[in-house]
Amino acid sequence: MENTKPNATKIYFIAMAAFWLIFGLITAFYPALMNLFQTETGVSAVTTYSDHIWRHDGFDIIAISVLLFALSHETVSRNMLRATAIVALLATIVIISSIPSTPYWNMLFLVPGLGCFAFVIWGFVLAAKAK
Repeated sequence: MENTKPNATKIYFIAMAAFWLIFGLITAFYPALMNLFQTETGVSAVTTYSDHIWRHDGFDIIAISVLLFALSHETVSRNMLRATAIVALLATIVIISSIPSTPYWNMLFLVPGLGCFAFVIWGFVLAAKAK
């Protein structure tokens, strides 16, 4: 009998892909929704150029999600899990550091930052357990 129970690594990649896919779709197709995470200064700085940048970033995020979905169907090494956790760490760093260093982001932006950080921890835990 085939074991159809998904393993923790597969769940990790699918969860991370889904989490980021939501933000990728929003930034690519409805960047105004990102105003929820911005201060009045950030919202007033919105231009057609910044919407263009959001769209570009959105497709970059969607591309990472596609890669994560593909990885969810593969047997991956400890190094691949570490690399994925580092990708999440880089996103965490830029989100968390941008809140105090710019006038554009409100504290609600911590929510996706903490979500990314959860994938950092989860990825390194999985990597530590990998054979």
